[in-house]
Amino acid sequence: MDLLIKKNEQTIYTSDYGLKLLKFRPQSVSHNHQLESIDLYDGAIRTGSTFGSREIQVSFSTEKSTHILLELLKSELNALFATKEEVTLIDSRQPGKQWRAVVNSTFDIEYINPRTGRFDLTFLSPSTYCQSVGSTLDDFTFAEDKWQAGMNIPADENLFYKHVTNRFKIYNAGVYLDPSKLPLRIIYTGASNNLVIKNMTTGDVFAYYGTSDAGDQIILDRINHYKNSTNIFSYTNHKRISLATGWNDFEIYGASNSFSIQFDFKFYYI
Repeated sequence: MDLLIKKNEQTIYTSDYGLKLLKFRPQSVSHNHQLESIDLYDGAIRTGSTFGSREIQVSFSTEKSTHILLELLKSELNALFATKEEVTLIDSRQPGKQWRAVVNSTFDIEYINPRTGRFDLTFLSPSTYCQSVGSTLDDFTFAEDKWQAGMNIPADENLFYKHVTNRFKIYNAGVYLDPSKLPLRIIYTGASNNLVIKNMTTGDVFAYYGTSDAGDQIILDRINHYKNSTNIFSYTNHKRISLATGWNDFEIYGASNSFSIQFDFKFYYI
């Protein structure tokens, strides 16, 4: 087992520090329930529920040829784990999934003997979800460790995220994707007049009350709407397109001549 850490645009393997990963264990999802009390009402009324952040428990062991080298390792580990920014964590057993997290505990090496030690560390993922290493614009192959088994990706289907027809399907292998909460980019390229993009599965409808020419791009970037680099939010119906888990059926109206539409996002998992 190994832990890959992406920090300050560097990719670090903890095995390069002589560390053996003993445990990488994200805690289960915590639930935050909003309750409202009403006079003369027994109990409370639940007004909503959300998922909380996730704690990740990590344990390492290490063995050096001398006790002095084990002591010197402490300074290296202090530099490795001292950061105010989020880092990306990848468990070597699941190379296709990554966590964005911050260090959330102190640590000290416990000596098993003069040359061997172990320590525990806790990370905190502000997000409930881990995400796929690859995006939908990457090839769905196992060649670059961007995908793995157990990601709900159908092996017997050809997944395409760029289309040139008015009707098509988009597959979301992860949780329900609401672009107001998780990144999603939809890019329409081509001529149009009163463009409408409809997700028949979720019922979401985006409408642009304007025109575009061949080569122009209508971009839905989370909840923002652009025509090329110009914000066109006031010329739309102010709606966003979300993606249900699994297959989503789409229809496009108002497209003129040849066009293309592509969906750029990652999969998110509990």
